[in-house]
Amino acid sequence: MASLGLPFQGTAWYWVEATYGGGASGTTLPLSCKIQDVRIGIGDRHTSLRGIDNAVVCKLLTQPYDYTLHVEYIPQHGDTLLTDVIDRTSQCTLQSLAFCVGANTKCSAAADKSYYYMVGCKPKSVKVNSSTGKEWLVSIDFSVKSTTTGTAYTGGPPTALTGQYLYFNYAGSITKDLAAVAYTVETVDVTVSHKITDHWDHDSLVKQYAIEGDMDVEGSIDITLDEGGSSHFAEVVSQTSFSLVINMGAAGAPKITIPYCQWKTSEIDINVSGEDMRESAPFTGKPSVCTLMGIVT
Repeated sequence: MASLGLPFQGTAWYWVEATYGGGASGTTLPLSCKIQDVRIGIGDRHTSLRGIDNAVVCKLLTQPYDYTLHVEYIPQHGDTLLTDVIDRTSQCTLQSLAFCVGANTKCSAAADKSYYYMVGCKPKSVKVNSSTGKEWLVSIDFSVKSTTTGTAYTGGPPTALTGQYLYFNYAGSITKDLAAVAYTVETVDVTVSHKITDHWDHDSLVKQYAIEGDMDVEGSIDITLDEGGSSHFAEVVSQTSFSLVINMGAAGAPKITIPYCQWKTSEIDINVSGEDMRESAPFTGKPSVCTLMGIVT
């Protein structure tokens, strides 16, 4: 008898493809040892066709394959995926990735395991966030060219990462022009959008291209409004430019550098809450190149 699909029996790894949709090539790369969520999806497979002669549907029209992948994980020292999904290459394009994701993989019989092999994965958006007492969390939404399923894995599994898990209150730093952003920072959110446009050809249901569009970098920082907030408010009004550097841990951890940031808006709230003055301050980055990632030294 086939077993249920069970929790806590998943696994995943990836490759950098040589060509878009070319599949596994080169080194098999690990994701974090603490993956929080993987969702494999496909868009609507049909639309309904009807005519004026009848109220009911007369045909279901098959739609092109539109696979998607969502990954959430806690980064570690030695993480490579974050760089692979944020930075573009010298040709101004994103690297195309392939993934193997397993479900029911630990304790089930071989016939009850499921593996999903996805090729042509390009990140549509990447979100990095954390807050006081929390781990850093990376969330990525991919456009996927094609997906196949089976009971045996592809490639890996690779050697697991062994580096420190990265969390908000351990060894990292968040600076604005190399100085503290505020007396205290309690939450950081950064989103990188690659504006992927998918294309299908007239004679195939399979996705043919995933084209990178403009690259937007924006986010928010929960900061104290020091000295009553007038300095921060003045920076918003004058649109003062600054460089934001997010060190996600000690030496060897990922580092995100966003130059030419400007605060987007501000609302100074003086109230009777009894709490210190704070603001979730939104910002927009204006980097001159499509590479933001580095390593803390």
